[in-house]
Amino acid sequence: MDFMRRSVWFIIIFGLVVGAVTYGIASRRPDMYKAVQTYDLRLVNRAVTPDYQYGSYYDLKGAELFTQHVMSLLRSPAIIGEIYTIAGLGYDIDNLSRFTSQFRTDQDSSQQFTVTFSRYRAEEAEALAAAMTTVLAREVGLASVDIEQRNLFELSTFEPVVVYQPTNVTLLTIIAVVAGWLLAGLLVYVRRYLK
Repeated sequence: MDFMRRSVWFIIIFGLVVGAVTYGIASRRPDMYKAVQTYDLRLVNRAVTPDYQYGSYYDLKGAELFTQHVMSLLRSPAIIGEIYTIAGLGYDIDNLSRFTSQFRTDQDSSQQFTVTFSRYRAEEAEALAAAMTTVLAREVGLASVDIEQRNLFELSTFEPVVVYQPTNVTLLTIIAVVAGWLLAGLLVYVRRYLK
């Protein structure tokens, strides 16, 4: 432990340097707006048959599977590109994986799902939410037609919630300082071990 006492200044300075670098990067990072858009798929036209005893169960099961289909549309580069185009926002695809995973979807019930995403400006988040509703409503209409050309499902939407989320520079700096101290302590141990 004597070698740790001799290296205490290195550990302190290393942690403070890591904290200062993190503070510089975090304070220049723009704040974000997090948007949450909730959708509900409703069964609007159901065929009535006398020998179909378990209609409610199968209606819910069908709605659940169709909800998963609609959620999967938000991982398609073509659909995402169309959403950006309708919203009037430009986009570049430098990383396909990042581009197709920017909309996080969660299925809340068999017929309801939420979409969460972040933008740097509130107006962009609202425009994307409106464009997303337009595209998804069209796709639901095209994908859920029965043999009589009636839509089986209807997409209803709730008002999007857009929340300002500032960067917590203080928390990030404190975490970086502590991580820097731990890393410096590890480096001191490794150096001692290699001697």
